[in-house]
Amino acid sequence: MRARRRDILSTFDVARMLGVAVSSVSKWVDEGELPAARTPGGHRRIGKEDLLQFLHEHKFKMPPDLQSPALRILVVDAEKSVAKWLAEEIGARYPQSEVSLAHDGYSAGEIVGLVKPAVIILDLHMPGIDGFEVCRRIKANPHTMQAAVIAVTADPNPKLKARIMKLGARAYLTKPLDVDALAAEIDKALAARSKSGVAPETPN
Repeated sequence: MRARRRDILSTFDVARMLGVAVSSVSKWVDEGELPAARTPGGHRRIGKEDLLQFLHEHKFKMPPDLQSPALRILVVDAEKSVAKWLAEEIGARYPQSEVSLAHDGYSAGEIVGLVKPAVIILDLHMPGIDGFEVCRRIKANPHTMQAAVIAVTADPNPKLKARIMKLGARAYLTKPLDVDALAAEIDKALAARSKSGVAPETPN
């Protein structure tokens, strides 16, 4: 999983993001316009949410470092080499995306809750919590149910397809994966998401 953006910022971090002097940021803090805490050494520390509120109230342009990526995708596959390959292929085709990886069902559920991806490429056969249970939990949770699940498996069994589609997956692809077919399904999922008016969600 990629590291999340830092939620606590120094005055230097904020000054760099906004292209202003550190003294300007310190002044905003001292005047009470920008909330900040202090470390035991006296250094100011600014929460990301407080900074976002400050930018909104003062009509600052949102710096790139604080902008949410346009597209979050989670690749879940027990085979690490396959997951890495898929992440590279997706990153090349969707350069605006942020791709996270998980190699088991437990990690997948944890990352889905944190990242709230728009698309989840989900291997069905994993040790422990399998892809069917992961999909069921995703679709049962109102905070993640909008994610598009693209199921993948090496077993082209029609019964497996029927089962995962009933649980809420929007597509079912068999391995070895055709990357063009996968990209087509991602495009369909994004188009449906856009049509439904679902906005990208920022992680907590």
